[in-house]
Amino acid sequence: MNQPAPGDRITVVGNVNLDVLVAGAAELPPPGTEQIVPSIVLRPGGSAANTAIVLAQLGRSTVLAGRVGDDGTARLLTEQLDLPGLRLDLVRAEDEPTGVTVAAEAPGRDRSFLSALGAMSELDAESVPAESLSAQFVLLSGYFLLPALRGESARGLLARARRAGARTALDTGWDPAGWSETTRDEVLQLLREVDVFLPNEDELRALHGDDCTDEEAARSIADKTGATVVVKRGALGALVAQPGREPTTHPAPEVQVCDSTGAGDAFNAGLLHRLADGADLAEAADYAVRVAATVIVRPSHDRAFTPEDVMA
Repeated sequence: MNQPAPGDRITVVGNVNLDVLVAGAAELPPPGTEQIVPSIVLRPGGSAANTAIVLAQLGRSTVLAGRVGDDGTARLLTEQLDLPGLRLDLVRAEDEPTGVTVAAEAPGRDRSFLSALGAMSELDAESVPAESLSAQFVLLSGYFLLPALRGESARGLLARARRAGARTALDTGWDPAGWSETTRDEVLQLLREVDVFLPNEDELRALHGDDCTDEEAARSIADKTGATVVVKRGALGALVAQPGREPTTHPAPEVQVCDSTGAGDAFNAGLLHRLADGADLAEAADYAVRVAATVIVRPSHDRAFTPEDVMA
């Protein structure tokens, strides 16, 4: 694999697992019965791995840091993650399974996920080599699936990245425990070490906790923490809120969705890629929604694309 140059690269830290993607599963079959679905696909997964893959496809030098088992699943993952420009800093944990997520998707309903964390449950700040934090951006992704990296451990990691000259980004994902007041306080404290926060609409509203518009919630969090808040809004595109400024909206192109799994991760990759190139936030957000659209029109088994394929 090519070795990313520190001054040019983006490092993604977080959840790396095998995705089992089940299409056409609106609900589980009754106990003792079987249901035939259109397809079941295996591919590298986890928001961190998904983002790193898209970054590499965009031509960005990328490092992926995480923790996997020393098993056949890990070998399958590393084989499929052997991409030009992508370096793997994956801890191999003996006698531990690699994480697996089952994602079920069907027309007319949102995706559902079942995850076994496996080895990534013990990913902590010490698992990430100091050299990997020397980058244009360091993105921490899949926060709520990394229990050993929560709270002060994550704050320390992001602070180290900033001291190494990187800008920091965070995608927490959804809190499986339900966004308690303690959790909201935890994330708001963490955002003080974050330059770019990347929630989706549901995560934004859960974190803010009040009945208000996306614009109001994003502006409030940006002003409170100092982080730029970039909200992923599906078919509506994106919303960008910077501290002390009015939020801006960035529409998405109308497309026929084939597989929406990983859309937010592709958005993250597109945004950070353009920011690392020196683009302003508006230009980067416009590009990010096009990258996400480029990915979701492709089936699960064929997500390869080039920078030239990104929608105009």
